Amino acid sequence: MNKIAKRIFKFVLVNCILFITVSLVLIYWPIPKKENLENYDYSSIDKTSHGIDTTTTEKWIEARDGQKLFNRVYPSHTKTICILIHGSGSDSRYLSDLSKDLSTKNIATVITPDLRGHGRNIQNETDIEYIGHLEDDIEDIIAYAKDSLEAKRIILAGHSSGGGLVLRYLANSELTPVDKAIMISPYLGHDAPTVKSNSGGWVTVGVKRWVGITMWNTLGITFFNKMPVLFFNRPKAYEDDLQVSFYSYQMAVNFAPKSYKNDIELLSTKSLVIVGNNDESFYPNKFKEVFKLKEDITKTYVIPNSNHLDIVKNSEATDKIINWISPGTDL
Repeated sequence: MNKIAKRIFKFVLVNCILFITVSLVLIYWPIPKKENLENYDYSSIDKTSHGIDTTTTEKWIEARDGQKLFNRVYPSHTKTICILIHGSGSDSRYLSDLSKDLSTKNIATVITPDLRGHGRNIQNETDIEYIGHLEDDIEDIIAYAKDSLEAKRIILAGHSSGGGLVLRYLANSELTPVDKAIMISPYLGHDAPTVKSNSGGWVTVGVKRWVGITMWNTLGITFFNKMPVLFFNRPKAYEDDLQVSFYSYQMAVNFAPKSYKNDIELLSTKSLVIVGNNDESFYPNKFKEVFKLKEDITKTYVIPNSNHLDIVKNSEATDKIINWISPGTDL
């Protein structure tokens, strides 16, 4: 009996040593050099938009942990509230045109948050505290919309990784439900058939570090979660103090669906999915196929003459969004 116990102990000890050694080697493996590539059409981005927009109200909404998070509110004369989430590494400024279209036409009052660790919130903190923090913040913004803006309908929308975060939120039945959802050129995760390699060059990923940290997370150990794993290849001309240059492991994991297949299977909210036919990050014609499982509650459109960034200013995309939000609109 003692011999068997010793063998088991040795087996466990050897495997623990191997696990620790392999994971640490992966975690501390040199990160690939970040590349500043002009890999996107940035012409639709206003580089000078850094000040206060007089058409909006700036609102610091208090989250459940006491932290106040920056939001832009575009008012209207309707009790439909659209919470519109920006993409990865960015902030909510570039969503102003779409937000103004929806608000001035009284389609919806629009709230565009700078997510925790992004934009104006960088002055307070540059990361989240746990995986799931972003969903909690969205839920707190929904609570604000209901309590302070007397929202009757809530539309949850997002662009790029913001669209992926919308899907992640919708898949969690424990969170506050919304009436409808909009995913604009959504990032569905690195393993989704919609995604081009490295999202079309938008990011440099420390794959080995990511794998190593994931190994520890499977054991419930989050010690390494604040280490950077994803670096944005944004041209220097579009860098400023409101942009994020990298993500920690926990931010990168949280700012994406848990699993695009499982999250779509769990989807129960009527959703609009739109993507430009010239998207630099994704394969546009793959989205309808991916959402086919839920075609009874989703509507997917490929917008002509549109790329990844300018889709939030595209008139046809805006018309689809307006039609989707309008009361009485169904599949």
